[in-house]
Amino acid sequence: MKRVCFFNTSQSWGGGERWVRDTALMARRAGYEVHVVTNTHSALADRLEKHDTIRPHRCTIANLSFLNPFTLASFVRYFKKNRISTVILSLPTDAKVGGIAARLAGVESIIYRRGIALPVHDTGLNRLLFRSVLTHFICNSQETRRLALRDNPDLIPPERVTVIPNGLDREQLIDRHAAPLYAGRGEDAVIGHAGRLTEQKGQHLLLEAVHLLGERGHNVTLLVAGEGELMDSLLAHADQLGLGERVRFLGFVESMESFYNSIDFLAHPALWEGFGYVIAESMARGKPVVAFDLSSNPELIRDGQTGLLARPGDVADFADKLEAMIVDPALRRDMGERGKQHIREGFTLEVAFEKLAPLIR
Repeated sequence: MKRVCFFNTSQSWGGGERWVRDTALMARRAGYEVHVVTNTHSALADRLEKHDTIRPHRCTIANLSFLNPFTLASFVRYFKKNRISTVILSLPTDAKVGGIAARLAGVESIIYRRGIALPVHDTGLNRLLFRSVLTHFICNSQETRRLALRDNPDLIPPERVTVIPNGLDREQLIDRHAAPLYAGRGEDAVIGHAGRLTEQKGQHLLLEAVHLLGERGHNVTLLVAGEGELMDSLLAHADQLGLGERVRFLGFVESMESFYNSIDFLAHPALWEGFGYVIAESMARGKPVVAFDLSSNPELIRDGQTGLLARPGDVADFADKLEAMIVDPALRRDMGERGKQHIREGFTLEVAFEKLAPLIR
């Protein structure tokens, strides 16, 4: 039996942690023996413990843990004891402590998966890791790959770099008739947005675009699903713009099926993305997406076919694209159907795992 260990020390929940959970469960269903290493306080571990098939191994890990010989030795013993043949690392910290320990333990396949579209710093330690420790480098989009290797194209041989987009589990592709969160009040359209309330996600630009739509005479409602450190400032910004009942901040939404069943299309004004999970989810449910033409967005959204792409950071152009969706329900339906087909053909967990499986020794 192939034995794979996913190594993710993030304490919070995000796209990378979701990928580990979904892929680990997929590997288990495929017959692999699966182990998962997490931090002591870990949202990923909390979610995995709801499943009987995978028990996470919690431990205390920090950025400099790779300098502690006792920590390294403990992971060397862990990998050897469980006869791990493949380790999949999630974060730079994981690449250091988990990668070095895996190399010392003689693990055959040591994979670093990068899901954030930012450059890898050209440091001596990173050159050592990529050239002498890691056997494979996985990126979740072409844009993530481009940026990761921007400062050092020769960081790792091209034949050891693989782009594997995130995939949605088949459960997420089932059309469900969950009761909507919002029934509407006769508006032209209900626009949805889902994501952490952070600078990266660009919600302040979306509020300004909705304000422009109001000035143009459109009667719309924006539903915002998500929590984050910018909640108070976004509430204040919406009030400053006089948006009133046109914007509803829903906070954490337990049933995303109900959220998608409440909207006509999705607005995703993120300023950068490694892979937009929420874009794929929305398209899989037949809801087209308006986003900026940047990062990996064009790899998911076919402009004019499955959604619309606006000039990066241009609020007026973003409002134009929202307006095009609002005034043409037939366009929304056609794009929604094409988007659903696009995601179900190329962005499922099964498709992603088929590309990952050959790298698992």
